[in-house]
Amino acid sequence: MFDGNTSDPRPGPQRALAATPPMSPGAARRTTSIDVTRPDGLLGPCAIVLRGRDVVADAGGIVAIAGEVALTVRVDPAGRLGEVDGPGAARLAPLAGASLRSGFGRRLAEALPGDLARRSLVASLLEDMPGAFLVSGYALLRAGLLPADPATAPQRAALQADVCIGWQVGGPLHRVLAEEGRSALPLGPPAPAIEDADPAGWHDLPPLGEGTVRRRRLLEPAPSPDGDGAAVRAHFRDSHAGDGGETVMHEYAVDAAVDGDGRIARVDVDPRVLPWEACPGAVASAARVVGVALDDLSRHVRADLVGTSTCTHLNSTLRSLADTRALLAPGDLGAPGPRVPWSGRTT
Repeated sequence: MFDGNTSDPRPGPQRALAATPPMSPGAARRTTSIDVTRPDGLLGPCAIVLRGRDVVADAGGIVAIAGEVALTVRVDPAGRLGEVDGPGAARLAPLAGASLRSGFGRRLAEALPGDLARRSLVASLLEDMPGAFLVSGYALLRAGLLPADPATAPQRAALQADVCIGWQVGGPLHRVLAEEGRSALPLGPPAPAIEDADPAGWHDLPPLGEGTVRRRRLLEPAPSPDGDGAAVRAHFRDSHAGDGGETVMHEYAVDAAVDGDGRIARVDVDPRVLPWEACPGAVASAARVVGVALDDLSRHVRADLVGTSTCTHLNSTLRSLADTRALLAPGDLGAPGPRVPWSGRTT
């Protein structure tokens, strides 16, 4: 879909995934969703709903729940964390007042170092929250609440300059902001309910209220048939619920292989939906994680996959592959750390 503004960049791929396949026997799967809602209006505070589930499938394909998380985080309009509701919320008290716009990773590392080290479900969700909050600004753009402002265009354009392949200086997206003082508005395709064909493999995903932005992920590692390493598939989608229904903003599907030493052996990326024509050019950057250990993957991506050859959404999807160690049983891949419950049946 395209909004008809001829000065905007041309749209990127619009091939929204129709469904995720059922789990493979013997696999584990982590699904997460982050719903950024604004119950008091689009310019008001946010209630960010974090949901996730880890499941395992036995050799016969029977799925059992290994862990669950359900939390609601209140965030003020400036992006500062307030009250947290849900099982295990007391452990997040040290995050009160932390900003999702700056320094959140450091605060999270101080509050939950053990969870981050073992890639627990709750740590994975919290680490992904700043990105989901940032992307949720699309709801304001879509509603016309971020009007053009030529007076601040140079400063805003400087902040976005060369942050990714789409925002390359001199490219059409950066030019629209620098010259016209507005952000180009991408319009994505309708969002199929990818979980409908695989209800046992997804956690509960309630219908989205209008103005909500949802980030959802799937990560499914399965031990390789030869017993050396794992085959991993991942799915990432950002979507927005508007008056015309839910539409896809960003979507990647990834197939990867991890060797027995816990290093990325192969990674294939399929850019399903991206907002602008330039965006798929970042796919080649994924090859730079081949040979990187899962334990070092997050640091490597943050340090080395930067600038105009990359995509921030692809980078976050590549970082999510690090959760593979948390999902496989000891002995399936090197020597992953033991699971430590978050609260009740959660990891």
